[in-house]
Amino acid sequence: MIDKKLKYCVVFMAMLLLMTMANATQAEDHQTSSHTLRLETVSSSSVVFYPMRQEFVDSFERTDLAPWTSTGLSPWIIRDTTDVYGPETCAVSGYRYAGFPNGDIPFYPGNQTSRLITPTIDLTGWDSLYLSFVYWADFEGAATNFDGGILEISPDNGTTWMQIDSLAQGHLNPTYDDTLVGTGQIGTPWAYCWDTWEWVDVSSMDLIGLGYVATGDQIQIRYTFDSDDLSGGQGWFIDDVRIADTSPPDLQAPIIVHTPLPDTADTVSNYTITTTITDGGTGVDPDSVILHYEIESGPILDVYMTLVSTDTYEADIPAQSWHTDIWYYIMAADYAGNWAQTQTYNFEVTNARTIVYDDGQPWYAPNVTGPGDGCFVRFLLADAQLDSGLLHQAKFLFEGAGGYDLRVYEGTSGFPGAFIDSMAGLMSPSYDWQTVDITDLDIRTSNPNGIVVGYIIAPGDSLGLLRDPTLDYASQNYDYVAGLWGYGTAGDYMLRLKVIPLPLVGIEEQPGRPINHFVLSQISSNPTKTDAVIEYQVPTAQQVSLRIFDTSGQLVKTLIEQHVAAGTHQVTWNRRDDRGKEVASGVYFYRLQGENQSAAKKLILVR
Repeated sequence: MIDKKLKYCVVFMAMLLLMTMANATQAEDHQTSSHTLRLETVSSSSVVFYPMRQEFVDSFERTDLAPWTSTGLSPWIIRDTTDVYGPETCAVSGYRYAGFPNGDIPFYPGNQTSRLITPTIDLTGWDSLYLSFVYWADFEGAATNFDGGILEISPDNGTTWMQIDSLAQGHLNPTYDDTLVGTGQIGTPWAYCWDTWEWVDVSSMDLIGLGYVATGDQIQIRYTFDSDDLSGGQGWFIDDVRIADTSPPDLQAPIIVHTPLPDTADTVSNYTITTTITDGGTGVDPDSVILHYEIESGPILDVYMTLVSTDTYEADIPAQSWHTDIWYYIMAADYAGNWAQTQTYNFEVTNARTIVYDDGQPWYAPNVTGPGDGCFVRFLLADAQLDSGLLHQAKFLFEGAGGYDLRVYEGTSGFPGAFIDSMAGLMSPSYDWQTVDITDLDIRTSNPNGIVVGYIIAPGDSLGLLRDPTLDYASQNYDYVAGLWGYGTAGDYMLRLKVIPLPLVGIEEQPGRPINHFVLSQISSNPTKTDAVIEYQVPTAQQVSLRIFDTSGQLVKTLIEQHVAAGTHQVTWNRRDDRGKEVASGVYFYRLQGENQSAAKKLILVR
């Protein structure tokens, strides 16, 4: 009896010792563990194997690459924490990996592929395989698919490779953004190819259960970064890699899938926002699903969305009058506290029609970047099934920030004709679509040769308009360089035009009719990074006030409080409050109040 108890004690102490050693090993910066605890039962001569939980973890808290390897013309390296390279915020670990080692990816001929490869991991005794990591991406544009990264796995120690989640069916969460266009070396696979500008947590399903590899395989995993010959940005950064046979904690925020609402002419029915929200971890918390919306010159509200069927949520935005802009986004959380939020969407209640010639895929900017130069597009009303119309909005996609003037010319069968009107002092919000409201220019046309809209770069500035990969409208894209017109080359400009059909519905002004009410507009960009230039018109001489309010209704700044003459006036807000203090970025409202009329609009300040 004593011998049997002693034998149990020895076995128990051996187990404790091995577990302690394993835990100590896991405290290292990176490790693989392939130990198996082997115990002989006391009641039988047979041998039973008890697999220990395995784990490979690397947070890259060091200066050398080992035990990883890298291949390609631009091998991966560990980054420092000085923000000289890579993300503009510190990595989760404090160190960073990137696809390219030397700052921004340069312009170079030819395409390149580089790979970051794990050491060999022995799956002996593993009954499952999970991968998790974080990544940060800065590619050639916010949502392009020319450069990107994929994950691959080898079941035979690097002899053969297959892509993980090659069909983007959820084996990785979140899965890839889009398929590459084939301008690099690895073809057109699904890839992480959109900019994130933040760290994104990724985790996998059980890769053994899905059949990628099997128990006992000697595996490797690699991160493959592919780029074309016109790259830009800082690459693909990987951190906090974990490869184990236990699933990671719930790192994933819910996945929100939503089709944005288009412009609508409906002023009677509410606008129903529908979304599908799923979470493969702890599950979506239905009490967290929120629709945030902002109505031009109206309220800013958060409303709970209702679960109407499995994973489907809905909420309504109240009906609005014509020519009202609405902005909204959707938020949700899971039970682990991970939050997700969509981008901000915008639609307008209007009967305006949008004329589009680009294919929606930004490529790169042409060599038209000098002050006084610019790019233009000739829009044909017939392409929107219109005979005549009022110019309503112009939409630009610039490659960066800069000042410019919008200009409008008569269309001809050749180069632009007579100058019609302009808006000065506009500012690009950097890489983003910018909408400029040009309704108040009151430009109406029925010209079968169309109308030409574009921009001239402000003095002392440099500003490029993005274009798509192919030139499908060669006679409708123009460059204006050194005072001379020429046709654009290589791609259609990312410039769109909204036109309100004539005869007008919902617009009171007609040619020759005097203004009989307030007209309020902003002739600088909105959102704006600079001083806001506000223009207003009053029908008669009267006492007026023009004030700025924040979203809580608090008075921020009184711009004018005086008697003004009938006609058009301008005033500039220097982004400071009544105490002279510069205000924070955010949403503000400006309100014009007269003797018996008023008008209000929204203004967005950004830094």
